[in-house]
Amino acid sequence: MKLKNKKICLLLAGGTIISEQDRQAVNTPQDIEPWLNKLPELNIMGELTPVFICGEENHPHGPALWQKLSAEVFKRYNDFDGFIITNAPHDMLYNAIALSFALKNISKPVVFTGSPLGAVNKYMAEVKKFSMSNLGVRANLINAVQIAGMPFGAVGIVFGKFCLRAVKAHRTELGSLNIFTGLDDSYLAKIDFSFSLFDPWIPPSRPPELKNNFEGKVLALDYYPGLDFEFFSRSIGEAKGILLKSVPLEPFDKKFLANLKKLPVPVLVYNRFFVPPLNADNLFEVFNLTKDTALVKFMWALGQSKDFSEIRDLMVNGQANEFLKNSLI
Repeated sequence: MKLKNKKICLLLAGGTIISEQDRQAVNTPQDIEPWLNKLPELNIMGELTPVFICGEENHPHGPALWQKLSAEVFKRYNDFDGFIITNAPHDMLYNAIALSFALKNISKPVVFTGSPLGAVNKYMAEVKKFSMSNLGVRANLINAVQIAGMPFGAVGIVFGKFCLRAVKAHRTELGSLNIFTGLDDSYLAKIDFSFSLFDPWIPPSRPPELKNNFEGKVLALDYYPGLDFEFFSRSIGEAKGILLKSVPLEPFDKKFLANLKKLPVPVLVYNRFFVPPLNADNLFEVFNLTKDTALVKFMWALGQSKDFSEIRDLMVNGQANEFLKNSLI
């Protein structure tokens, strides 16, 4: 695919270490030019415009970063053919999932990629002899530039040889070339000697929208049989919502469930196998999402409305092609 005339916006938000040997990265706006000079092939492949968001350390996480990234993409939406966002992989998945919900009806690629080398500490490198020589940002960026010039609209993750739909991606081992793997139909494109989309893409009929309000005060907790409700309730504090991972098939004992229904905050009950009907206004059941996507979507839904029925509608209806069909994790 010829990308010479493709205009790509490169948003730099960590994950920019070039290689294990050359650990140059972008930590300030002044680092961008010398960093790009070491990656000359990128500008040959497309017309890149870099935008500094944050460096490798001391940058925002969660809703603060999600709102900033989505707003930066949205305000430049009409000026570029595609967008690349660099990130460290430890929070890349959450960030990419969040933008899948914040950027509605997009008809251009928004792809996350980056280098995991910032996560390799001295102990891992020296004591564990943990080598990641093949996992610098160069190869991932080359692939991301080509993917960002392809005709589809979705938020994806480019790592290794695939572009994955963020809402259906799953973390694997840090030391693997493919840090993320996809569940059911999450593969958007395959990266080989050439690039091909897996499914025909149908442009949205509505114009793009920015809906990037997220509720940051959400707790994610695990239920276990015999969990004392009073102890559980003391953990809630100022939380505006709770994601509670339950036990397969029989999620709660009767007393715990009765008390759960009395809580004044919405509770998202997550169970990847099956959730029996819970029959309460404040309880929402999901089982056909990854846990990461369920959590971020819940934070997004709480940011859109405080009404329990409206939150329920947002959770049970597809927003970003996020529902799984067959895969269990």
